[in-house]
Amino acid sequence: MSGYDLMREIEDKTEGAWRPGPGVIYPTLRRLSRRGYVKAKKKSGGGPAQVSYEITSAGLRNIANAKKAMESSSKRMRMMSSLFVDLMEPDDLVKLALSSFEAGTGFVRTIIESDRSGLSDDDRLFILRQHKLNIERELARTTASIAALEERPERRARSALGGERA
Repeated sequence: MSGYDLMREIEDKTEGAWRPGPGVIYPTLRRLSRRGYVKAKKKSGGGPAQVSYEITSAGLRNIANAKKAMESSSKRMRMMSSLFVDLMEPDDLVKLALSSFEAGTGFVRTIIESDRSGLSDDDRLFILRQHKLNIERELARTTASIAALEERPERRARSALGGERA
């Protein structure tokens, strides 16, 4: 692809949320080329020479490593969640808990509904069934936690006095 083609492709893949300009694309392509991740090929014809870029085997390995790093990052984020609990104020934790759930379910919805994901219907069904199973498990845990909290004597006393949060 040419740099221009890449800009359009990124814009399409992000559904218009981001269209990097030439000042981002071309310096990035030059840097990737210097590192051996892409190879520039000049095409000449009747007009000015056009440069297209092709990913190299080193570039493919780098992508595979980046995917592994992202998976590892997700695991580390889950493991660090107790640190967030210790460091954040209660009101911020409420906001984080609610927005995290919305972000997670929204991400699954985006993957399933995307025409560009390349997923087969079988893959979509698998993801949806696993997502449903996770939601059902979490609903069961949440229901049990609600029941346990509602049974606490101090909670019942506060509720009777009208100090319950909406």
